[in-house]
Amino acid sequence: MNFSQVSKYLDDALIFGIKPSLVRINKILQIMGDPQKNTDFIHIVGTNGKTSTTVMLAEILKGQGLKCAYHISPHLNSYTERIWIDGSDVTEERFADTFNEVYPYIKEVNNLDLGGPITQFEIITTMAFIAAVNSDTEVMVLEAGMGGRWDATNAADAKVMGLTGISLEHTQILGSTISEIAAEKVEVIKKGANAVTITDDPEVLDIIGKKASSVKAGLYLYGRDFSIISREDKGLSGWKIGIEGIYSKYMGIEIPLIGDYQPLNLSLAVALAELYMDTIGKRLDEGPVNNSLAGVCIKGRLEMIKKDPLVFSDVSHNPEGLDKFSRVMEKYFKSKKKTIIFAVLADKDYGTMITKVLGVSDRLILTSSHTGRSLSVSMLQQATAEIMEKSLSDIKMPSEVYAMDNMENSLNYALKISGTNDIICITGSPTNLAGLDKII
Repeated sequence: MNFSQVSKYLDDALIFGIKPSLVRINKILQIMGDPQKNTDFIHIVGTNGKTSTTVMLAEILKGQGLKCAYHISPHLNSYTERIWIDGSDVTEERFADTFNEVYPYIKEVNNLDLGGPITQFEIITTMAFIAAVNSDTEVMVLEAGMGGRWDATNAADAKVMGLTGISLEHTQILGSTISEIAAEKVEVIKKGANAVTITDDPEVLDIIGKKASSVKAGLYLYGRDFSIISREDKGLSGWKIGIEGIYSKYMGIEIPLIGDYQPLNLSLAVALAELYMDTIGKRLDEGPVNNSLAGVCIKGRLEMIKKDPLVFSDVSHNPEGLDKFSRVMEKYFKSKKKTIIFAVLADKDYGTMITKVLGVSDRLILTSSHTGRSLSVSMLQQATAEIMEKSLSDIKMPSEVYAMDNMENSLNYALKISGTNDIICITGSPTNLAGLDKII
C-alpha cells in the first residue's frame, strides 16, 4: 500500500474502537520476534503535558549524541507526526513501508480473534517499535495513549517512566475517581526501573509510591529531588529557566514555548534525561541541553501558525487543559479580541469544556473535527445554547456565536471577521488540522 492507502486503512481501523487489553499487541509483537526488546524506552503517562514532555525529552537526548526517537498521539495533520526519529518525523514513504512490513502480521492476529481486530493505536504502536529497530534507535520516548496498564505502549519495558499529572479523563474506561485513574497509569512502572513525577496530589503520590515500592523501583519527586530554581517569562518568545536536577544544575535553558505549565514539563524532561543517561553510565551534559531545545516546537500546543493576525492551534482536549489555555489567553491576550474555534469529542466532559471556552471567547465558532468520536455541530450548538442560557450571570459570554460544518470553513470565516490585532485560536479536543496550512 502507498501512504494514502495506509492512511485510509488506519482511518477505517478507528471503527474497532478502544479495547483495554494487551493481548493483541503482545501477540503481534511475539510473532514478529519481540522487536521492542531491541530498544531502550522511556514511558510518559499522565493527563496533560505528555506530548510536550516527550518531545522536549527526545530533543534533549538527541543533543547528547544519542540516536533517539519518539512515538506520540494523536496527530494533527498526518500520521507521520506520530513517529519521530533522530530529528524529524518519518517520511510518508517510510511510514508506508513500515506499515507494509507489519501488515501480514496484522492479518494473522485478526484471524486469531483475540477480542476483535487489532486497533488503530495498537497498529501504530507496533509500527513505532519496528521503525525504532529498523533505524538502530538507541532510545525511544513513548507517550501513552490512554491510561497505562492496558495501553499498547505498555508492551515495552521502559527503564524510566514519567508521570505528568492526573485529572479525570476517559472515566468510562479508566475509572471515575483520580485514585482509580492513577492506579491504571502507574502500572507502567516496571521492576527495578525509575519513576519520576511532577504531581503534587497527595492521593496520586501515595499510589505511585506504593507501586514503586512494590516493584523496587526508584521514585523521584518534584520539589524533593528536582525543582525549578529560576524562571523568566519572555512573553511570546517562551521561557528562560533554571533547573536543579537530580544530579546537577542546568541554568539558562531557553524554550520557545508559551504557557506557564511548560517550565514544569521541562523539569520533568530534564530529570528523566538524567536518569536515563545514568542507566547507560553517563551524565547529562549541561551545555547541549540549551542548544537542543532552542528550536523545539510542539505541534498543536499553543503553536503559533500565523502572525497577522495571530492564529494559534491548541489541542486542550479536557477541562484541565482548557483551564491552562484560559490562563494563557488572559495572561498574554487579555486586551485582544479573541475568536475561538472549538470542537470537542463526544466522550469528553464537553459541558465543562464549553463553560471554560465561553469565558475567554469574544467570538466563538463551534465546529466538528469530523472524526468518529467528534461531537456533532448540532449537539455542540445545543449544549452551548443551554449552558449560555443557564449561566448568563455567572461567566463572561461571547458577543457572537457561530456554527460551521468543518475546520476549514471555520478558520476561513474567523480570518474574514477578525482584525489584524485580534487573536484566533483553534482549540478543544484533538482535531484534524490537515489542509489548514493552505488557508494560512
